[in-house]
Amino acid sequence: VYTSDLVWDAAARTLTDTATGAVYAPDDRGNFVSADGDRLAAGWYVNVGFDNFVRAFTDRAYAGPLLQVGAWTFAFAILTVLTSFGLGLLFAMIYNDPRVRGRKVLRTVFILPYAFPAFMSALLWRGMLNAEFGVVNEWFLLGADVNWLGDPWLAKLAIFWVNLWLSYPYWFLVTTGALQAVPSETLEAARVDGAGRSRQFRSITLPLLLVSTAPLAIASFAFNFNNFTIIFMLTGGGPAFRGASVPMGSTDILISAIYQI
Repeated sequence: VYTSDLVWDAAARTLTDTATGAVYAPDDRGNFVSADGDRLAAGWYVNVGFDNFVRAFTDRAYAGPLLQVGAWTFAFAILTVLTSFGLGLLFAMIYNDPRVRGRKVLRTVFILPYAFPAFMSALLWRGMLNAEFGVVNEWFLLGADVNWLGDPWLAKLAIFWVNLWLSYPYWFLVTTGALQAVPSETLEAARVDGAGRSRQFRSITLPLLLVSTAPLAIASFAFNFNNFTIIFMLTGGGPAFRGASVPMGSTDILISAIYQI
């Protein structure tokens, strides 16, 4: 058991070191300083060993929310990569068709969300999803009372939507370039052999795309695994878990939960 050498004198409001006899009095900066200028360090070291790690997995009020946050972090990162890649690829295939008019203008419009700072977009969407005055409820849902950011599942859905809005232009750009790099001779040969569009996509286009985009998908997963900005700016990690011993919320990911703690 740790025993401090410092003794508190309530009347004099000083600390006395019983080992050295030095007396420490508070100064105007909140520090305890002796007559010779020696300053006490704030607090003292106590060896806790693995107690905090044991508590993290045995205390239900702590372990339960922590496990939920961990599972949500993986789900958020994986689903964000899959959905943004799929939507970006869909738009890339549509606007890679030479029969589409105004492709250059439309491509510019579709990458605009990527040009805005993520924190600014998150704040704008936070206002638009406001339950009382938000544009989404007032205009698009005809005044419906939907608490987008106050319900755990709706808040997660809102995060998915906003992050998809921010992420798909990146994959739109990447897959557009990758599609244009697919050899036209290979597709023509497959067409001559009787392969339809779906078979060409499954057997030629998609495998060639994955060769060039797989490393980027891994990097995108790592980015979204630690995507603090979208979580903090949109929901602040809330709504909070009930009965949790630490300030964690339903939409917190690991990095935002650590920040909250």
